Amino acid sequence: MTHYRAVAAFFLLFAVLVSATAEAGMYSWTDDKGAIHFTDDVHKIPEEYRQGDKRFKKYRSARPPSSLPLLEKPVPSSYSPGISGAREYVVPMISTDSGNFLVEVTFNNRVKANLMVDTGASLVTISGRLAKKLGYRFGSKAPQIPFTTAGGVVWMPMLALDNVKIGGAGVDLVEASVNDHLGEIDGLLGMSFLGDFRMEMDKSRSQMILRPIGNPSDRQWAGKPGLWWETRFSGYVRKIKDFQAEAKTMQQSGHPMAGNIERMVGFYEDLHSKLDQVASRAGVPMLHRSYP
Repeated sequence: MTHYRAVAAFFLLFAVLVSATAEAGMYSWTDDKGAIHFTDDVHKIPEEYRQGDKRFKKYRSARPPSSLPLLEKPVPSSYSPGISGAREYVVPMISTDSGNFLVEVTFNNRVKANLMVDTGASLVTISGRLAKKLGYRFGSKAPQIPFTTAGGVVWMPMLALDNVKIGGAGVDLVEASVNDHLGEIDGLLGMSFLGDFRMEMDKSRSQMILRPIGNPSDRQWAGKPGLWWETRFSGYVRKIKDFQAEAKTMQQSGHPMAGNIERMVGFYEDLHSKLDQVASRAGVPMLHRSYP
């Protein structure tokens, strides 16, 4: 099932959260069992770890340079009349002492959080804490997929976020996994969001630049070119078929988690149905759609 296993190296990554003041920061400490803890409140750290302990570390907040442009800016467009103007979005990133970057993300048009940029992660991943804040609850019948971690394979719930936005760049129906073991980290910004754009990272200026996929002359429906619709539809179809095949194999072998994979089939069938409804309303031609 290696093609289902999203990158899980984030368990070992350090991160800091965006601070409202230049003096604020993020702290980590390692307990006697070797577990790493994160907090933005130094008073939550046990006293024995605060004074001269090598296992205690403070991360300084890093604000974007004052010379950064606005979160989004228009780009001269060569689009024909009636076609959405070409745009690029320049998003400030927050650099950390560990060499990673954070960006402010808005979920479902109402909840903001700071996610670490991870182009190696196939999915957006959010903490269980953030999922609850967004109103998601998971019962025993929630779809789950396996992730390979340092401690072995763990099964994590999946959800479809209504909308994910950074700066002015937004994506609807974003697949995301939920990880209850991220500590103080809000999550990872992976390719289920970033894959909708042509992305550049200017680390020297702490900027992420997102541009639409396709060519400026491409016809668009609901602000997306035909290539986007084809890629999204075919991606769902491929995952439906892959999970169907995997569920059948697991059922035949009597695998106790076969039901989870069956629910993943339903998860992607539901996403495909929602996308089809949007495409129908937008008038997307059938040549840009595909079905199981």
